[in-house]
Amino acid sequence: MDNPDRLISTFDEVTLSDYKMPIICIYFSPKDYQGMFVARLFNVNQPTHYILMRPTLEAIRSEIPGRFSVIPRAQGEDSTIVETWI
Repeated sequence: MDNPDRLISTFDEVTLSDYKMPIICIYFSPKDYQGMFVARLFNVNQPTHYILMRPTLEAIRSEIPGRFSVIPRAQGEDSTIVETWI
């Protein structure tokens, strides 16, 4: 099965206003992208196919649009989740 993810270079490529509640979840080294930081765009609690990958957390954070605020990983969440931005 082909991976349906769409790798973007910046969140400017996506019209975030099209989403009811855009959320960006940052993962480190998920199963499909070992050793990389991956930011996936969600619409409320539904994952989209849009991802952004960078080698460092700082590089990913620098791509998060300014209107988003960080929420630390909650206890019990997937261990690959670093933080979530809403």
